[in-house]
Amino acid sequence: MAKITLIDPLGSESGLFRHKHFFRDWSGAYTLGYVPFVPLDLLYAASYLVKFGYRAEVIEASIKHLEHRKVINLLKVDPPDFVFIPSNYFSLNDDRHLAWLIRESFPKVKIIFGGAPVTYNPSLVLADGLADFVALGEIELPLLGIIKGDNSRNIALNKGGGVIASGKRELINLDDLPIPARNLIDNQAYRYAFFNKRNPVTAMSISRGCPHGKCKFCNAALYTLGQMRYRNIASITEELNEIAFKYNIKEVFFRDQTFTASRELVYAFCEEIIRNNVDISWRANTRVDLVDEELLALMRKAGCYQLSFGFESSSQKALDTNEKGITIEQSKQAARWCRQSGIEVLGNFMLGGLGDTVDTARDLFKFVLDLGVDYANFNNYIHLPGTAIYDEYRDNKLPVIPGSMAKKYATLLNLKFYFRPRIISRQLKKIRSFADLRFLFSMLINTALPRL
Repeated sequence: MAKITLIDPLGSESGLFRHKHFFRDWSGAYTLGYVPFVPLDLLYAASYLVKFGYRAEVIEASIKHLEHRKVINLLKVDPPDFVFIPSNYFSLNDDRHLAWLIRESFPKVKIIFGGAPVTYNPSLVLADGLADFVALGEIELPLLGIIKGDNSRNIALNKGGGVIASGKRELINLDDLPIPARNLIDNQAYRYAFFNKRNPVTAMSISRGCPHGKCKFCNAALYTLGQMRYRNIASITEELNEIAFKYNIKEVFFRDQTFTASRELVYAFCEEIIRNNVDISWRANTRVDLVDEELLALMRKAGCYQLSFGFESSSQKALDTNEKGITIEQSKQAARWCRQSGIEVLGNFMLGGLGDTVDTARDLFKFVLDLGVDYANFNNYIHLPGTAIYDEYRDNKLPVIPGSMAKKYATLLNLKFYFRPRIISRQLKKIRSFADLRFLFSMLINTALPRL
């Protein structure tokens, strides 16, 4: 029976606190403050492969702070037939180093890469032989195909001296997915002292995709092909009960691109929580145009305490230029409704994109204070391969604000926001141990200082 090891790598790039933790799913981004999150994609893939009779394990190098050499030592205990490395735009070189170490130690093991950068350009790891295969987009179908020896869909590989993508891209039916294999990880390890209210924390999703899908700076369509899909409520309820009652997990972070894309599904989900008296706290990402006062009140009653919105800019022109599909008034209304419902707001903002100017950058902090967000994440625009804005910049449609200036503004705004006495005092109240204090300090520093 073939065995696959799915690795959640630790980012070893030097920084103030040495290690970095990344999202390695559809976003291809760094996490706010470099907080390690449950590798939900790996858990889905593991349960799916076990369903077909294969052996799967997950190495939690990120949360366990296992550097690459320690990962190699773990692989030696029971060497797999396949190793999967999910990569990220900002971790790719480090991930390539991990692959090199695996190739050196286990010449017969087949190495598979996945993630946004290699989905866009498989040659990044295939051209020099570091990887045998690339799983394109969502990983369940291509990993199953590779293990079975069927390279007909969602896979890139070297063939005839060149890199080819085999077959047409397909998306999995979410009803075919078992519940993520949380039995393969240490669920109690995921404990933080920043955003969350309770510990431990896990990740979950009720959908894949975004109903808007037009934002020029977003690369999520690399994974979802621009399609929106939902899980059925029975499967969602089963997973939630397992989280709360079997694993005694107290909080869930939903990794949906747009959690409230289906109002009907969210209503059913919230009503299940309330009906079954599930003691769980949770937070999610969504859009300002997909919430309303009634829905937010129900979500709060069901345990939602925080929503993350991509407000992006205080300039309507910038929002329109980047095809965000929202208005400034919708942003203000969503934030106001959240406050009224008792739900915290995490605001995401970007500087230096198309339509942005020095004046809009200077106005942004006032807009943030007017919104009354509880947390803010200021970033300079990073033109990721696979996004529409990447192609426009490649065609010399340059921004008004140079990247270096936008990065400087983002850094200053993060410092200005997080080093206010009110924010620091609120976070200090969450401290229960020295480990919590160290985590909080590193989180604040990594959030406030430049990431790249």
